[in-house]
Amino acid sequence: MTEQDWPILRAQPRTFFKTPLCTNLDELDADIAFIGMPFDQGTLGRPGARYGPDAVRDAPRAYSYTDPFGRQQEAEGFYNIEAGDELLRGVTMADCGNITTIPSNVHRNFDKLTEAVEKVVARGSFPVVVGGDHAITYPVVRGLSSFEPLNIVHFDAHLDYSHDYQGELYTHGSPIRRCRELDFVGHITSVGIRTARRQPYEDSQRDGSLIITTSQFRSQGPAAIAAQIPRGENLYITLDIDVMDPSQAPGTGTPEIGGLFYHEMRDCLAALVSGHNLVAFDVVEVAPPYDSSELTSQLGAALIIDILAARFPSR
Repeated sequence: MTEQDWPILRAQPRTFFKTPLCTNLDELDADIAFIGMPFDQGTLGRPGARYGPDAVRDAPRAYSYTDPFGRQQEAEGFYNIEAGDELLRGVTMADCGNITTIPSNVHRNFDKLTEAVEKVVARGSFPVVVGGDHAITYPVVRGLSSFEPLNIVHFDAHLDYSHDYQGELYTHGSPIRRCRELDFVGHITSVGIRTARRQPYEDSQRDGSLIITTSQFRSQGPAAIAAQIPRGENLYITLDIDVMDPSQAPGTGTPEIGGLFYHEMRDCLAALVSGHNLVAFDVVEVAPPYDSSELTSQLGAALIIDILAARFPSR
């Protein structure tokens, strides 16, 4: 094709990986449905995660669902040199946009997200939610009650198991505790932990959670860590970007030194997803105001593709 043969390009809406936009969930028809949750009302420290969904949408990346010349390619996938094949070939995707959040109304915002996840599941699509601070994991999981029992694997630098913060139950320091309180949630594993307070840690142990620290992860390796995680009928992954080392993910509100690196995280995710029935996942705490060179949003986008490629083999 020469330059003269190129069609007139039309501006595309801002979507995850240039997937088609679906503005009506009642018309959703895709294997994968992306939902953005621009929310950081649960943040205890530095805000900014509300800008995470659009930053991941805009992140520099190798994968694009549509042809750059404007020709729809019907999910041809993208070539991965290490796999020697196209990943996600034949897998359809749609961007369902952002949840419109209401200032200062945490409960209504959570209800809207839960309702959206329930609709996506009812349409037979696989939900991928991009935050937003980590408080959003609770309403996402709440919308997955049809997948009973549901095990959770939680990648994070922090335990996120506090009961409350000055009486407030819904912060980014408590989503895993709130998920534990749901009747249909089974086992919870937290991976990459490198900071915790004594009481939340003891509470998590009392409730039967498996805690894997960063040091344990690094000494045993990604495959061995994935093998330790109990199997169940259904799995949910919540991935807080601050589980990664700040040298690779500086753009987050609560960075902690000594985190994981991309290739070991990718390998662990691939081993984990291949051995479990993953029904949904989220990526949270990307905070663009602190992100140098868009590195964190790019990492978030790459990890999303890695999880999806492991979950949906090319057709």
